[in-house]
Amino acid sequence: MIEYKGYVARIEFDASVDRFHGSVINSGPYPIATFEATDVQSLHCEFQRSIDDYLAWCEEDGVEPRKPFSGKLNLRLGSGLHQRVALIAAEEGLSLNTWIKQALEQKLSRDRLRTYADQ
Repeated sequence: MIEYKGYVARIEFDASVDRFHGSVINSGPYPIATFEATDVQSLHCEFQRSIDDYLAWCEEDGVEPRKPFSGKLNLRLGSGLHQRVALIAAEEGLSLNTWIKQALEQKLSRDRLRTYADQ
C-alpha cells in the first residue's frame, strides 16, 4: 500500500502484462482513482497525479472531495451482540460508541505488541 495526501492505495501486480495496478481504498464504497504503471517510481507518480487530478476536478466542479477515513463507521452487529455490548457499556458508564472505540484500540494495541514480539 502507498499513501498520498491521506489517501491510501492498494497495489497489485499483473504478471500477464507486466504492470502494476492501483486503486484508492479509503474513500468509500468505490475507488475515487485508479492508476497503473510499469515500474515503482512511475506507480508513485501516477498515484499522485490521480489524486491531484481528482482534487482539481472536485474544486473545478464545486464538489466536496471524498475524504479519506472520515471517522464514521456503520456496524451491523446483530441484535444479540448489540444488546450485550450496549449493556456492558452502560455498566461501565460509557456510551456504546466510546466502548467500541476503546475495545478496538485495545485489540490493535495487543496485536501490535504481538507482531513486534514475533519479529
